[in-house]
Parts: sequence; C-alpha cells; structure tokens
Amino acid sequence: MGLRDIEKKLKVKSAFQVKEAELMIKELEQMLENIKQVKKQLKKFEKKYGDKIVENKEYYEKLAGLREELGLPTEIGRYEWKEAPTLKDRLTGKGFYDVLANEIMDLGQKLIEENGGIMSVGELFTQLNKARPGKLVTIDDLYRSLDKLINSKLIPPFKVLESGVKLVEFAPVEFSPDHDVILNMASRTGFVTKEDLLLRTGWAEERINRCLSFFEESGIARVDSSYAEGTKYYFPGLSHT
Repeated sequence: MGLRDIEKKLKVKSAFQVKEAELMIKELEQMLENIKQVKKQLKKFEKKYGDKIVENKEYYEKLAGLREELGLPTEIGRYEWKEAPTLKDRLTGKGFYDVLANEIMDLGQKLIEENGGIMSVGELFTQLNKARPGKLVTIDDLYRSLDKLINSKLIPPFKVLESGVKLVEFAPVEFSPDHDVILNMASRTGFVTKEDLLLRTGWAEERINRCLSFFEESGIARVDSSYAEGTKYYFPGLSHT
C-alpha cells in the first residue's frame, strides 16, 4: 500500500470519527432535551395531583423513584439541591435547614438496620457528610436541623450520656438506667466486653447478659468473637475514638 493510499484511508477514518462525534453530541443533546421536558411535565403533574400523591404511600414512593432517576431530590415539589444555607436561611432558620432536616431523617431511617436507630451526633455528622460528597455541612447546620426535627416531635430530644456524648434516636427505644451505663461505656471506645462490664460495674453476670441481649436483639450492638480478642459488642451508631 502506497503513501497516498494510507493518507486516503486516514482521511476517511478521520471523517468518520468526526461524523460519529457529531451524531453522538446530537443524540446527547436530544436526551438532555427529553429530560428537560420530563421535568417540566413532572412540575405540572405534581402541581395538579400533589396533595393526592402525598396521601398515598404507593404513589409517593413511585414518584420518589422517578425523581431519583432524574437526579432530583426525592421530596415532592423540590427541584434543586440546596448545598449551603443562604443569609436568609440563617436568619429565618428555614429553607436549607428544612431540606437538611429531611435528609437527616432519610439517612437515620436508612441506617436503622445497621445501628438500631441510635447514633451519636458525631457519628451522624460523619455519615451525613459522607452522603453529601462535595456538599459538606457544618456541625452548626446539623444542630439547627436536628432542633427542627425535635421541635416538630419527629425525633425525641437528645439523650446525653455521662461521657458527654449526645445520642440521636431515629427509632423508639426504651432505655433503662442499666442500658444508659453500658451506652456510656461504649461511647468511649465504640464497643464493650462482658469481662470489662463485670469488672467496672460489679453487676451479676445475669444482669449484664440481659442488657447485652437487649442491645443485640434491637440491632444497636453487634457481636464479634475472635480467639485473640474474645467477644466484643460493637455499637455502630456511636462514634469511635
């Protein structure tokens, strides 16, 4: 094959690649236009049927799924992500903090199977920022949104342990004074052992077993046993130091 033939083939290939790129861009633009139209239709639909959708859990979940696929917040009627509070939000305590409160509730509910519905404020702060990559919140933002949830009676007031750790409860749990003692100890390291509890509390083994069984059955603690370290009861919802 001569140089002219090679040059001709390269030109043909180059022209084909250019054409292919043009078609790809055109197809992408059409897809974006279609998404834009779907969002417009969604706004009209929610304005027309919003109240009825909210009253029906099945409809709400289907619409929330569609919103998620479109890259929209799952909350009906909201079409933009709020990444940080504006001056107006800070002055009124609304806007961004309402949105963040919803995100906190969603996160808390999603993590119930993992931590039994309790989290230290520190652990919640960590998990919330993990769920918002590039849209980090401050601890002040977190507290202001938690206060909104508490004032609305969506979650109970903070449970403050002797260690100073504040617990947020996303599932109703009845703690006894014995449970509080063990939670306080677990808040320092993220776990407890039966042997350590026996030494530090002076309780009977049956009393400790009853408490540990409660934490395990409610999903608040997880048991991990190894030959080297023995049996530990880990509390995923507590920040580990």
